[in-house]
Amino acid sequence: MRRWCKKETMGKPSGGGGSDPSDSKHDQKLQAVLLADSFTRTFAPISLDRSTPKCLCPLNNVAFLDYAIEFLAGAGVEELFVFCVSGADAVESYVRETSWKGSIEVRCVKDETCTNAGDALRELDKRGLVRSDPFVLMHGDVVTNCDVKGALAAHKARKKKDNAAIMTMLFKRVGGWDVDDNDDDEGNGGAAGAATGVRSSPLRPVQDDLVLGLDPSDAHGTRVLLYDDTPRRPALSLPTSFFAAHGSIDLRTDLLDVGIDICSPDVLARFSDEFDYRDVRRQFVSNSCAEEEEGLQNRIYAHVLGEGEYAARVHDFRTYHAVSADLLRRWCYPVVPDNLPSGYEKRARYALGRRFVYREMKRTSRIERSVDLKGPAMVGSHCRIGEGCKIEGTVIGDDCRIDANCTILHSHLWRNVHVEDGASIDRAILSDDVVVRRGATVSRGCVVGRGCVIGEGVTLPAFARITLCKDDDDDSDGGFGDFDESSSSSSEEEESSSSGGGSEEE
Repeated sequence: MRRWCKKETMGKPSGGGGSDPSDSKHDQKLQAVLLADSFTRTFAPISLDRSTPKCLCPLNNVAFLDYAIEFLAGAGVEELFVFCVSGADAVESYVRETSWKGSIEVRCVKDETCTNAGDALRELDKRGLVRSDPFVLMHGDVVTNCDVKGALAAHKARKKKDNAAIMTMLFKRVGGWDVDDNDDDEGNGGAAGAATGVRSSPLRPVQDDLVLGLDPSDAHGTRVLLYDDTPRRPALSLPTSFFAAHGSIDLRTDLLDVGIDICSPDVLARFSDEFDYRDVRRQFVSNSCAEEEEGLQNRIYAHVLGEGEYAARVHDFRTYHAVSADLLRRWCYPVVPDNLPSGYEKRARYALGRRFVYREMKRTSRIERSVDLKGPAMVGSHCRIGEGCKIEGTVIGDDCRIDANCTILHSHLWRNVHVEDGASIDRAILSDDVVVRRGATVSRGCVVGRGCVIGEGVTLPAFARITLCKDDDDDSDGGFGDFDESSSSSSEEEESSSSGGGSEEE
């Protein structure tokens, strides 16, 4: 495999960046753009640590970036541009030191002045790096096992017949917001007197309110006529001319936008023309779909993944936990813990045991016989778990130490975490090098940043956020409430306090 990792300069590269224009289309490399930054604060305070940007955070002890590159290499991508903003130096170093299977070339494009996805795409167009038609545009927090080759072939066929068909978006059917908690498999309601309610897929962010208008009768495929993900808006807006021009329009709320697009280079040119476009979905896609004048329309099509194909974006901590559990339960096979991405075979090998418990086998861990370990769960290498511990639905990273009589439920412990005797952790995320002192309690929804120490006997309030990093945007809540299904308000605890945990030992 060839790896490139350098800061791109202005102008078109002389020795890479795609095929020469004189090359035939048959010889043209399939390129992809991976947006390593999500341009949101939904992963704060962990994302405030520039040494561990979101794309390098572990999901089941594998970095997001490795899931994405493994997928793109399998899809036939030969040249990948990883666009880095926050923590660009860390991403660049990681790419330089990592190898992947196949002939994919990975190049880092750094520009820390970009503040949104629109800026990133305009910068790529200015540098002239993307030349393949089509190319794959993907977010760095996507996990998938889908076969994108069929969607690529369909997009190419459409583009030959209709030059305005510049984009194909991938969607996954997950169910809408109107599913009754007590419905049975036949769609019948629950027993008389049973409580009912509205729920959504755990893969869908709480603030996601996507409504799609699709024309399945279009001659070239399923065309997107409406893309509206504005939350809490009471009405939809659809041009009346569409009803005359299209035989049928399906309004759907059961599709999840998985963050993978197949694009013509014309998409980049549109962003350069519309310099005020910041968001790919809410501005470019929404406005392109709503355009009524025939000669100005950019046609966007939908490709819905089939049964057995899995794809999801990790938008926030709630979807992080949901995707992690799906991988442990093998819903994304062959993307499962005992089939690691290329490059991991030298350092780790997981084996599946009873009750969906995965254990690392190269550097085995010591787990006392009295430990109650229930899956789906995962234990990394060189860990120690003491007597009398109860651990359920938890992912434990490498080199963690859990002392006696601890309770850890549905949580995520990253690397080198130390939990002392009698501590309790419930539905929380503990980043690298965190220490939880004796008898401390980390309550539901807490997120503890790298190197923080929770003092002896301290109880963190629910949904507390602890970090040692400075937050330059203290006025934003960062979507912290998304960690909870009920979207309840969260408390931010970024400095020491007398009543709870802090960023220092208490």
